[in-house]
Amino acid sequence: MIKSRKNAGSAAVYLILIFAVLLSFILLIVEGARKNAIRMKIECAMDLSMSSVFAEYNRELLNQYDLFFIDTSYGQKNAAIDNTAEHLKGYLNDNFEVSKFFGIKKDLLDLKAEEVTVTDFSLASDSDGLLLKKQAVSYMKDLYGISYLEELQDQINMVHENALLTRNVEAERLANQSIIDQYPLPKKKVDDDKWEEVELNNPADAVNATRGILSLVLPTETEISTVGINPSNYISERNCNKGSSLAGRNNLQAGDEWIFNEYILKKAGNYTQLKENSELQYETEYVLHGKPSDIENLKNTVGQLLLLRETANYIFLCSNPGKSGEAETLAVAIALAAYSPELKDPIKQTILFAWAYAESVYDVRTLLSGGKIPLMKADESWHYSLSEMFRFATDVNEGNTSMEAGLSYTDYLRIFLALENVDTKTKRFMNLVEMDIRKTDGNQYFRLDTCVDYLEAEAFISSGYGANFSILRSFYYQD
Repeated sequence: MIKSRKNAGSAAVYLILIFAVLLSFILLIVEGARKNAIRMKIECAMDLSMSSVFAEYNRELLNQYDLFFIDTSYGQKNAAIDNTAEHLKGYLNDNFEVSKFFGIKKDLLDLKAEEVTVTDFSLASDSDGLLLKKQAVSYMKDLYGISYLEELQDQINMVHENALLTRNVEAERLANQSIIDQYPLPKKKVDDDKWEEVELNNPADAVNATRGILSLVLPTETEISTVGINPSNYISERNCNKGSSLAGRNNLQAGDEWIFNEYILKKAGNYTQLKENSELQYETEYVLHGKPSDIENLKNTVGQLLLLRETANYIFLCSNPGKSGEAETLAVAIALAAYSPELKDPIKQTILFAWAYAESVYDVRTLLSGGKIPLMKADESWHYSLSEMFRFATDVNEGNTSMEAGLSYTDYLRIFLALENVDTKTKRFMNLVEMDIRKTDGNQYFRLDTCVDYLEAEAFISSGYGANFSILRSFYYQD
């Protein structure tokens, strides 16, 4: 009996020791499983929470401009990246929350986001709007492709080859006119003791006297917008917040600037294609010239159009033997009538300049009425004869809006945009975005330099079971 009791006691001790070892092993496995489950849940929760944060993009920015950015003001006056961090923290804790099953709620992980810190971010305004342009270019490539760029390149080449925007025909005209003005005209006797200088009677003078009159090129009964803005309210005139720009992503490619121009034409209104509910009526004209009022931007655009058209028309007249011959015949008659045959060539040039200008007024009137005008004209697309040219100021013709060949007003704006300074153009477009978004409900404090495209955040998480964790994640909308 004594021996049996000793064996039984030894077995009990042995079993207790084995059970203790097994229990420790089981607890170790359970704790390891808990930590692995915690890590997995933290990763899943962080990914879901970052996705939720990026789903809070500004809806009006998407509706009007097809751009994805998180507005860190969230409709409030004070925008800050910390607001986004708080949103991320809230989503994390929502994802850590355990639901009740059959009335029982037991959290075996007991996780809580203690702190979230944004370690890096990129803003729409970084690098003079580079991120905004990248999104815009990506959108346009998905929508249209890039086949239209070849046609635009041909048009730009034609502008450069003929110096349509760099040749100063106005200076040439004035220099030619000064030759006539400085020439001492002969005098004729009008009575016994009175002499008067012979009048030149150049009909081109009446045409040149109408230069600079905006109403000449506007369609009849046109209402011109008088809307103006205060530039200091917008992004181009203030010190902007700074992010990390592309944060290692790909930069713009060759040709992307022209694609961005196409995006501007699609999203911004102009004189012939007004945009609803916009602050300025002539938005593309504002991008080109940056004046604080619609009428100033329209005047500058019309002036640019007239310069281009007059240069192109003057080149055509000089190279066309028939029309150049008509001008010379008239110039000879005027010079002989003034007893000044030496002025034949300068007078011919004044007639050609006036003829080119009259035709240009008709061209711009046609464009503003929704018609088309070729970049370089031919006989079949020329409108005014020499005799009709002198009556152009009283011409009520709205222009030929049925012509299918040629470029529209928007096509000419496309050329001007392609030749505009890149940074200036982008900043003015960003001003437009701020103007129009602020007109919508809940966005009166909208600023592009508080709109996030890329976010890197670190979350610090604790478990009720005594462990602490951290996780770092970065998200962005697209590359």
